[in-house]
Amino acid sequence: MNRVLIVAGERQNGERFQQALGQAGFQTAVVWNPMQMVEFCRQHEPDFLIADLDLAEYGLWTAVQAVKGIGTLANIPFYGLSSTGNPQLLEKARAAGFSIVFATHEGTKPVIEALEARVSGQEDKSISDEELIAGRDPSLNRLREITRDIVNTAMALKPRISEYGDDGPELFGYIETSSVAIRKKLNAVEDFSLHDKELRHDFRNMIGSVTGFAELIMMEPGISPDSTQGLGRLRERSREFVNVLDEQKAEATSA
Repeated sequence: MNRVLIVAGERQNGERFQQALGQAGFQTAVVWNPMQMVEFCRQHEPDFLIADLDLAEYGLWTAVQAVKGIGTLANIPFYGLSSTGNPQLLEKARAAGFSIVFATHEGTKPVIEALEARVSGQEDKSISDEELIAGRDPSLNRLREITRDIVNTAMALKPRISEYGDDGPELFGYIETSSVAIRKKLNAVEDFSLHDKELRHDFRNMIGSVTGFAELIMMEPGISPDSTQGLGRLRERSREFVNVLDEQKAEATSA
């Protein structure tokens, strides 16, 4: 059973994440400040560490380095929770070695999905260190959540690429390339910028590749039910992505 240490700034959040992670099959422990985090890690060896970035003013960054200085925990994955999208805070988290920072208001589901992806070996490690998703803009956070699911779904489908016909590898490659490109572009977009017509147009073209090539692959004969379900999920999530863009277009028009 994978062990997760939660460093919570608020009791309510700590208990909420502990309960959700426990129900998902993780063994959990909760501490309430950076000093307790270091002491716990000196006596135990968690597999993952989730820390509230609101504890930054209480010596969090120094404590993170202290944990990484413990030989067996040098490469422990750190995941962050943040109630704000403060760019300086997120940059400090990146410099400290946090893999991902989640917006606290998004709840427990994205964190559990990220942990499960890491455990199953499906996490895209080449870009995970670029993904700092906490922000003040609900529309951007929503697009980032959808895109994360698209990327993870595509990764889960990749071992089945032999089912997709002679052109399958090429078609599926477009899905992979587009989904990763969307994710990287979203990470560079500033809050409250989706009223920009050209930016929305760029995202429509990119997500259109995911939808279009998923539908082409679904037309191949002999695809397994699991592949059909996964490709259908790509199409469904792409539609949700476009819906968010449409909402932002409507807001821009009425502004």
